[in-house]
Amino acid sequence: MFKRVFIAIIYLAVFTGVGTGVYFLFRPMPVPVIIPPTIYPVEIIWSQTFFVGTNLYSAAAKIKNPNTNFGASNFSYTFYLYDADGILLATPTGESFIWPGESKYIIFGGIDLKKAPVKTLFQLGEPTWREVKDFKGVALALSNVDYGKGQVGSGKSFEINFRANNNTPYDLTKVNISSVVFDENNSPIAAASTLLENLKSKEDRPAGISWFSPFSGTPNNIDLTISTNLWETPELLSQ
Repeated sequence: MFKRVFIAIIYLAVFTGVGTGVYFLFRPMPVPVIIPPTIYPVEIIWSQTFFVGTNLYSAAAKIKNPNTNFGASNFSYTFYLYDADGILLATPTGESFIWPGESKYIIFGGIDLKKAPVKTLFQLGEPTWREVKDFKGVALALSNVDYGKGQVGSGKSFEINFRANNNTPYDLTKVNISSVVFDENNSPIAAASTLLENLKSKEDRPAGISWFSPFSGTPNNIDLTISTNLWETPELLSQ
């Protein structure tokens, strides 16, 4: 009797061990939970429309990317321009980009309108986010900035002159220069931009932005920014 019990215990131990081994060998492995990074939406600081000339306006917005490790290689945007009666006059649209942590201006010029817009709304499409770790900026700079009334006989009511410096080792196909003019209350009263094409490595190019109609306020200071799409020159990301 004792021998049979002993043999039964041995068989039970063997089968239990085999069963346990099979379970651990073929058990489903837990799927690791990957928590996606938190990406905050681009902030819209302000948006406004400016008189440029007879039936001509420009629209501008200041935006900020609060994400320091993510930039957007592309996003669409739309300005909504309304008259005093709340009637939608125009919806100019375009595309742009933004660096990690960047504050920038979006400027759309040459808007032909028969009525003056008094309200401007700005809306962004869904950005194409790209991770950029430890972004330290791009060696683009503006120097010799000078601004004021245009020379007599030039037809310019106000102008900004400067030099754009590409201090990177790479030729840049497109470099964007944006300018906003502020009055004594630091309120924007004008905005315009220009595009420099094929700015060579180490090139120092003179350029300017001009207005041909008076502003609604008195110019007191300006903000001038320079930028390029990082993802059109991927080498910039590895600097």
